[in-house]
Amino acid sequence: MKLIDLLGAQSLATEPKYQKTSSQQVDGYLVERYQLALNGIESVPAICVKPLTEGPHPVVLFQHSHGGDFGVGKTELLESSAYLASPSFAKTLTDMGYAVWAIDAWGFEERGGIAESELVKEFLLTGRTLWGMRLFDVIALIDYLETREDMDMTNLATIGMSMGGLLSWWLAAIDPRVQVCIDIAAQVDLETLLAHRRLDHHGFYYYVPNLLTYFSTAQIQAMIAPRARMSLVGKQDTMCINEGVEKLNNYLQTVYIEKGARQAFVSKSLTGGHMETSEMRYEWCQFLKEHTQ
Repeated sequence: MKLIDLLGAQSLATEPKYQKTSSQQVDGYLVERYQLALNGIESVPAICVKPLTEGPHPVVLFQHSHGGDFGVGKTELLESSAYLASPSFAKTLTDMGYAVWAIDAWGFEERGGIAESELVKEFLLTGRTLWGMRLFDVIALIDYLETREDMDMTNLATIGMSMGGLLSWWLAAIDPRVQVCIDIAAQVDLETLLAHRRLDHHGFYYYVPNLLTYFSTAQIQAMIAPRARMSLVGKQDTMCINEGVEKLNNYLQTVYIEKGARQAFVSKSLTGGHMETSEMRYEWCQFLKEHTQ
């Protein structure tokens, strides 16, 4: 697949290995911590939260945001942040009956200690991209979860805000095992950014060499159809330019209609800026239930 090729060389684990390092009950759900072998370079810290009821439970992949705070990665699932609605994603999703997995993206939390700019340069020098490596880890996570009998992968969903939202719709575009995609504050059209000289509104981790010579943003997102997708942005979110949001929305509505799945794509611009509001929380909870339960 050309899009995957543009993301650079992969570094795959020789075999799926895991080590559970802790397990505890918190606020009515179970929190398990793992070290996973997802690539051939370094182990990947992970968190799984799940209801106390007997499984298997349907699975949601939580992609953490960026926020410029490299000390916070997967624990955003548990502790939330100032720009996410309450309660935490862990509490909300386990109360709904889901098992949720989150990993530290390259350079965050337990995978910190090296600057993001350094990672970008290192991977470019070795035929890789940082964006690709972050995506490949999540794809390898899905490979691992498919080996677990206690996880119901039938209607696998992914959700995240900002960088996490970008990871979500990119993941859904390149991995058809993802059946439901929910992205918050991440409907970013590269061509619109370029036209308005707004490329610096997003970190250099996100840019893939040669991408626009082969694909438009709309073409990448169209790869998700006819699978379920909800995209939520704030009307005052300057990182998701309204012109680009409308352009993508119009294009994708046509694509979903052509595939006979008009109701499977929902794009909404709601009150707020670069954040998840309580209104957004309500919207995606309803969408997730509708398409996975």
